[in-house]
Amino acid sequence: MVRILHVADLHLDSPFSLKNAETAQAMRQMMRGTFTSAMLYARSSEIDIVLISGDVFDTGYAARDTLALLCSEFEKSPDIQFVISPGNHDPYRADSPWAKTAFPSNVHIFKSSSLSKISFDGLNMDVYGWAFTDENMSVDPLAVKPRPDPERINILCAHCELDGPVGGKYCSISKAELGAAGFDYAALGHIHKGTDGANRIGNTYYAYSGCLEGRSFDECGTKYAIIAELDKKHGDLKAEFRTRPFTQRRFEIVDVDVTGCTDTPSLLNTVNSAVRAARTGNETSVRVVLRGSVPAELIISEEFTANNIVSVRYAEVENKTEPTYDIEQYAKEPGIRGAFYRAMEPLLLQGSEKDRQIAAKALKAGIQALNGRS
Repeated sequence: MVRILHVADLHLDSPFSLKNAETAQAMRQMMRGTFTSAMLYARSSEIDIVLISGDVFDTGYAARDTLALLCSEFEKSPDIQFVISPGNHDPYRADSPWAKTAFPSNVHIFKSSSLSKISFDGLNMDVYGWAFTDENMSVDPLAVKPRPDPERINILCAHCELDGPVGGKYCSISKAELGAAGFDYAALGHIHKGTDGANRIGNTYYAYSGCLEGRSFDECGTKYAIIAELDKKHGDLKAEFRTRPFTQRRFEIVDVDVTGCTDTPSLLNTVNSAVRAARTGNETSVRVVLRGSVPAELIISEEFTANNIVSVRYAEVENKTEPTYDIEQYAKEPGIRGAFYRAMEPLLLQGSEKDRQIAAKALKAGIQALNGRS
């Protein structure tokens, strides 16, 4: 039996340009720590081979200490084989870290955009793959059909876009040709939302491991690596797959309907209940999106609300509520407030969606100002 750890899309040295310098550095260190945790798991769990399906680095260059970290982790695991398929963010080029770094002998890197094979006789395994050699890759490496040995375990380790547009720039291959290629398992990278375990096309299992660590609210949820156990005798494959989380920081977006909240305490109670229901914790960064209708007189401070969300690592709030009004009351009022409402009414009732949104915000701000609560 062969035990495989499949990871991808590490994006080490991401710049985190929207963060301040201290936060950006902390997040870069966190992502390195996540990689280190995965390698520690590999050493302690008798993993035979680690498949890294592209985008180890966020760009075609890497910091010196990041390369030192990778080499150190690989050297600590002399009994583990490492196979790397460079992706669109870290293509294999003459000036790339892949070409210029002296990696240990147990590290095997695909160097060509053509399909090639690395054999591991001790594992009765052949690993096929390719490398992005530029940020774009429009060729289809599986156009040249492999001839895998049915008596061996045949793996594809690749960065690609499965069922992407024909000739697409991220190495589009179809599920049909993947299923016909004769691989036992396709360990894929590029899609940051991993598959739940492995899927199957014909006799071929395949999976995107997803990224090891989310970097923003574009990459929500717990992130995983895939552990595969493969055994093949007389051409008969037995396979088991499971996922294992290594996430240190989880991002979540929580939509909260605050309709019916009439004051700040009730709104905070509703928000915190929804955040708890989302199973957040001290490792979670949460973006709360407020929706629904609230009284026009209720002032919602996004900053104050975020600062009062409890038991999370970080919180931010987007207020997308709509004001509720006693239309009959405002329409009949003889004073300035009534006149202001009547001036907004055509846009509120008959305007375009954009006009209605603008008018609603203007009406709420105006009423709060006229109530002396601006």
